[in-house]
Amino acid sequence: MDWLDEKLDKLLCYIKNLSFRRAMFAYVFILAVITAVLTYVTQAFCRYQKIPFAGEWCGYVYAFAGIVLTIFIFYRKRLKRPLSLLNKSVNNIRENNLDFHISYDSRDEFGELCDSVEAMRLELEKNKEEMWRLIERQKELNAAFAHDLRTPLTVLKGYTDFLARYIPEGKLSEDKLQEILKLMAEHLRRLEDYSYTMKGIRSIEDVPLSPRRTTLEALENRIKEVIFALNQTGGIQIEYQGAARITDVIEADDSIIMEVLENILSNAIRYARSRIEVQMDYEGPDGEAVFMVRDDGPGFSQEQLAWAVKPYHKEYSAEAEEEHFGIGLHICRELCFKHGGTLSVANSIQGGAVVTASFCFR
Repeated sequence: MDWLDEKLDKLLCYIKNLSFRRAMFAYVFILAVITAVLTYVTQAFCRYQKIPFAGEWCGYVYAFAGIVLTIFIFYRKRLKRPLSLLNKSVNNIRENNLDFHISYDSRDEFGELCDSVEAMRLELEKNKEEMWRLIERQKELNAAFAHDLRTPLTVLKGYTDFLARYIPEGKLSEDKLQEILKLMAEHLRRLEDYSYTMKGIRSIEDVPLSPRRTTLEALENRIKEVIFALNQTGGIQIEYQGAARITDVIEADDSIIMEVLENILSNAIRYARSRIEVQMDYEGPDGEAVFMVRDDGPGFSQEQLAWAVKPYHKEYSAEAEEEHFGIGLHICRELCFKHGGTLSVANSIQGGAVVTASFCFR
């Protein structure tokens, strides 16, 4: 019996995988054989029983009934399930639902069609995921652009407030005025360059790294200029402690370093109560520079310590008096990685938050 069952299973599997043309031929052939046998038996029986006319019409009746039965069986066995699968799949795709799987265990034309629909579904799902990734990258890029404009504008505001405060009193020399105007022009140029760069890229990872030969002293001067301007804008006092050996020559992208530092300062100003400390340590030629920014605010919560560098971590602080979507520190981390460094967040033992960014100059 096992041998017979095995042979029967193979026969059924063979019939199931036949093409429509061969399957239809097989169904019609079986119908013809059965109709012929039934017609012969019925006619023989009618002749034996001497029943008039019955044997003459039985062939037509059997043929008609066989055609109807064959169509019904063919539809039920070969068409109903794959058509239902394809109809559900098309409806799911129309409704933008790609969370399904289509599988039809036959190698006939409908099996190939189901395989093609499944391949199309996988490609659509892949394209949809890629589209969402592009949307998220563009969303992140737009948020980064808006976020990074804030601190340079604050710096320019600081210089403007400084000029508005001291020019009417005649306390600024012409040299000092020219110096400040030059600094303001440099920041405006930086904003223009930054806008041009952001227009041509699709994600934060595409921000170009352009190291150039400079000195640690020149980098420190730029930092002091930004801190000077930020100190003019409000009640937060920013103090800076520089590194030794500032005459060392380094290979660095000072635009990225300043962008990171300004982002960190922007976050620190939002949460600080009255004071921010900025410290830079430098480990000699071909080493790395480490910037530490510490504020006297409430510090990071445990949740923020885990998520502070993730994009779009939503925060609320009574000190900041506003909701904040955390994109700044995420941008800083990506830019630090690009410059061979790292970014970390912690709480100071004296209270307040500490953000440390490093940049490799090797």
